[in-house]
Amino acid sequence: MSDGVLVSVVMTLYNKGPFVEEAVRSILNSTFTGFELLVVDDASTDEGPELIHALADPRVRFLSHEVNTGRAAAANRGFLAARGSYIAILDADDVAHPERLSRQVAYLEAHPEVGVVGCLAQQMGEGNKCSTSPPTDEGCRAKLLFGDPVLYQTCMFRRSLVTRHGARCDEAWRFPGMDYLFLLGLSRFTRYANLQEPLLLYRIGAQNMRHGRDPAQDRARIYGPVFAYFGLPADPEHIALQVMLHNQFLQPPTFGQVRRLRAWCDHLVQWNRSAREFPREAFERIVEHRWQRVFHHLADRSFWAAVSHLLIGPRSWASLHYLVRVSLRRWTGRR
Repeated sequence: MSDGVLVSVVMTLYNKGPFVEEAVRSILNSTFTGFELLVVDDASTDEGPELIHALADPRVRFLSHEVNTGRAAAANRGFLAARGSYIAILDADDVAHPERLSRQVAYLEAHPEVGVVGCLAQQMGEGNKCSTSPPTDEGCRAKLLFGDPVLYQTCMFRRSLVTRHGARCDEAWRFPGMDYLFLLGLSRFTRYANLQEPLLLYRIGAQNMRHGRDPAQDRARIYGPVFAYFGLPADPEHIALQVMLHNQFLQPPTFGQVRRLRAWCDHLVQWNRSAREFPREAFERIVEHRWQRVFHHLADRSFWAAVSHLLIGPRSWASLHYLVRVSLRRWTGRR
């Protein structure tokens, strides 16, 4: 701990002036006092930097950069400048609960085997859903192939992961998913956990990096390095099948493609039994759940793709009824 700083909160900033003061004040109002807030500005062109300077709070360190280098490079500058034993992330348009830092510090102090702890996040702006994240390392690892083990914007991690293991964000990555790749890279060095409390307000809106983008294309792009990380075939066909397990489609689904999707699910199960990358039972539950869940999205797009899913199974009267209902609606709409 340096000069009483146990936690370094890293906030990257680029043109989020309408929100950044509220985000900063949420940390300054924390019940935990042993922190510094590093605001890493990435050449903002709006009023955000001036708002930070006007606060004139000695707990805030402002790191500026004359050229925009991207969120990943800005995050790395914050990681390397941090003085605390722990690094916490807060996006410049989110709001932290007053107890967030204290509860995450208490967890990491009590669980030295855990290196990354997150929490739940309550949406604000567009919708009010609350996220769900597994509480234990086993649950977090079981979902590593499908998404973040911990929500990056809620996480606190040990600075030793940066100083000892060289953890960094990929500065060449300028697309959504940087946070997933960063957290995935930590899986070789430490364990994860999530507090089952909504200690963050997560703002949804046009300021988000994902806003207005094609989610299926973004998902396909990120599975290139993810599959390479695990040694899985990263060709376009297998990536397209994996994207389908997120209920997203790079092209209209077909009868044959659904049969290949079932074969891909079976391959993942058998591969993991051999490679032992993920906890076996929890991983297989996730794979089967995603296979079953994709049915309704298939039915919404293609009668024959949905029939293929029903023929493979599992089948239920509810699924058949849904297919008949949406097919009739589609047919009568054409009439």
